[in-house]
Amino acid sequence: MADRDRRSSLVDSYENAAVIISAINAEQLGHPTPCPEYDVARLIDHLVDAGYRAAALGRGQTPPSGDESPHIELSDAPGQMRRAAKEATKAWADDSAMSSKFTMPWGEEYSGATLVDMYLAELAAHTWDLARATGQLDRLDPSLARPALGGAQAMIKPHYRNMVAPGAPFGSEVAPPPDADDWERLAAFMGRDPRAQLDKDPST
Repeated sequence: MADRDRRSSLVDSYENAAVIISAINAEQLGHPTPCPEYDVARLIDHLVDAGYRAAALGRGQTPPSGDESPHIELSDAPGQMRRAAKEATKAWADDSAMSSKFTMPWGEEYSGATLVDMYLAELAAHTWDLARATGQLDRLDPSLARPALGGAQAMIKPHYRNMVAPGAPFGSEVAPPPDADDWERLAAFMGRDPRAQLDKDPST
């Protein structure tokens, strides 16, 4: 087995995303998020798609290149996240998957453990994005931020940041506030200013 194993946190991140999405209303779908390429509606689509991609990788399938995510109706999205979680649980159940090698569409090869880190960081960070955009920071699972940050720190290399490509996920690291909690530290590491004012900030 690999030295690190964050599979349980990855699966838990799906459920936390489903909880956040379940409380979003239709009026919030056009709100901006801390991830500048996405409003709330498009980020939900992207998050669900990422969930299925993570499961597909565990089955040994290479996901398609590009960043076009199919549209998911808001009412269907929580169920889709939970369905993807079941697929991911099954796909990553074999311990050998953690040390297996997978080639991504951009040509780099990663171990299964690194891919679990990658998708845990992505799912958790985008769940924070949605929670921040829709006033639900109190619904974030406090047990997930630290393993997600550990996963992000383990797999994000300097040349991954500010990649000039569609869907490049990692901006420059931001210094977190001195009193930042674990979720804010994750957001800052992933390139967000955790306390920046959004154009339509529901917390104000």
